[in-house]
Amino acid sequence: MEELEMESDIPPLTTESANLELPIDGESLVENFIEKPVENFESTMEITEAPTVYEFPTLFAGKTLLELCSSSWSRSHKAKDDIQPYLRGCKWSPDGTCCLSVVNNDGMHLSELPRDLYDSTPPANRTIDILDSVVHVKEAGLIYDFCWYPGMNSGFPETCCWITTKQNAPIQMWDAFDGSLRCSYRGFNAVDEMEPALSVKFNEEGTRIIAGYKKVIRTFEVDRPGRDYAEHKIASPASCIATHSNLMAVGSWNTTINLYNVNEIGNYKSIGKMHGHGGGVTHMKFTPDGIRLVSGARKDHRLLVWDIRYYRRPLNILSRAVDTNQRVYFDVSPCGKYLVSGGSDGILKVWDNKQVNWKSSLDVTDDGVDNVTYKFPLHKDCCNSVSIHPLRPILATGSGQFHFQDPIKLIEEDEHHTIKMEGNKVEENKIEENCVDKSEVCDEKSDMKYSSDSENSLVFWWIGDLLELT
Repeated sequence: MEELEMESDIPPLTTESANLELPIDGESLVENFIEKPVENFESTMEITEAPTVYEFPTLFAGKTLLELCSSSWSRSHKAKDDIQPYLRGCKWSPDGTCCLSVVNNDGMHLSELPRDLYDSTPPANRTIDILDSVVHVKEAGLIYDFCWYPGMNSGFPETCCWITTKQNAPIQMWDAFDGSLRCSYRGFNAVDEMEPALSVKFNEEGTRIIAGYKKVIRTFEVDRPGRDYAEHKIASPASCIATHSNLMAVGSWNTTINLYNVNEIGNYKSIGKMHGHGGGVTHMKFTPDGIRLVSGARKDHRLLVWDIRYYRRPLNILSRAVDTNQRVYFDVSPCGKYLVSGGSDGILKVWDNKQVNWKSSLDVTDDGVDNVTYKFPLHKDCCNSVSIHPLRPILATGSGQFHFQDPIKLIEEDEHHTIKMEGNKVEENKIEENCVDKSEVCDEKSDMKYSSDSENSLVFWWIGDLLELT
């Protein structure tokens, strides 16, 4: 993001800050989609602003993805084998000017969208840009969750921020221009010990921070950092949170999802509990209409679509590959027509509501049928994160996972080393032949988590119409 002149001490964020009449430096991506008023020559009335409703473009019409930008991370030669900087999630900013990503053992990275993609369609022969991190926050420890401020606009610096929660640390708010720490929100347990939140989420107005802990849900006022909060007791840890209007869904590691109604003063009233996943719930998202909820879990190959009006059983079951405990993100387009998800096999799956009505009820007992609309093999490693641009037909995908050392190869290396020390050439040749045979078998049944060929990257893809195809 471009540098703007800012004061060193930034005041706490308030709901009125997004409505302040401040001068805007530079272009804003949102301004490109607001139609200017046209003068009416047939009347003598004053010109009034009449912005038209922006229609979201059609996605995946050409069944082709064009790579726009990419960025990758690799482990240092001096680093230990257990230190692997792989991507663990990416999210577009609400105004669409930049993308925030979490890299394991390397903190937070902020990447800007190239200016030529703000309002134009790229040609098919466009040169792939190498993304550089304009802001890098080097955070130690495991980051549990992160979230953008919903009123973020690059024209108003005070709204450009995000929050994170990580291991052994409070909820922290970071500045999106210089990566500085603005403030923190601390939750304490019954013995007055600070405990980290497992999940964080802003409400839609941006006035409150909803944080999920092991036994409680705490609500912080954005303009009052510190340890002032209201809490609501829960029966199981809140692993993820999704909100829409006055509805809130709280997923847990015990495979359940709890629905709550949130009133104006921030009190929670339980609506019901949903069962259906085979693992801990890791990610949820409401559709734009707020009627349906999509949920995914760890080591669960199913995406469950729920109708919150009849939440006793899933409305639909979608299939994807999830062979890992880490969170595998999915996303719903702003128009509500497309559901996109990655998988541990590196394949991007797309469900189009016009071709495959994933919002309608099907036989939920038949979960072996793959009713996906499109499949795109984009990555050689686990595609653990996807994010659709809020205004443009651009998709951000992230790949990577922790790779273990194959125990079979470790045994073979020890056998080679022992035989070489003994100097038994005959037996060495025999075992070498056996090792070749073992490696062939291992290659046929290789697991991606044991592969040494890792891919840790963030890639932007054009998923709309192209000017020309060559």
